[in-house]
Amino acid sequence: GSILRKPIPPPRLAAMSEIVVIVTGPNGNPAGDLTVSLRGDESLPWVQAIQDGFIGVYRRAIDLGDGQTSVVQVRLQQGTVQKVLRFPIKLAAG
Repeated sequence: GSILRKPIPPPRLAAMSEIVVIVTGPNGNPAGDLTVSLRGDESLPWVQAIQDGFIGVYRRAIDLGDGQTSVVQVRLQQGTVQKVLRFPIKLAAG
């Protein structure tokens, strides 16, 4: 007989967290015409978030570092205009 084996899940990456960004425009309408990029701090490269349909939702897993606090940076780009928003966060222990 053959032995059935469960697939081994990939190892969990330390400090990777999925970030979800919801963007609305005038009158609260979803903003689906942006390029949204994320990073954990100034030393890390920007990574482009994945647009989830045209409902103003963008998501991506990013490295938040291994400290107790971090800053999620969100860069919104529309054409040649860009804005960077910073959100300080406290990371949960263990």
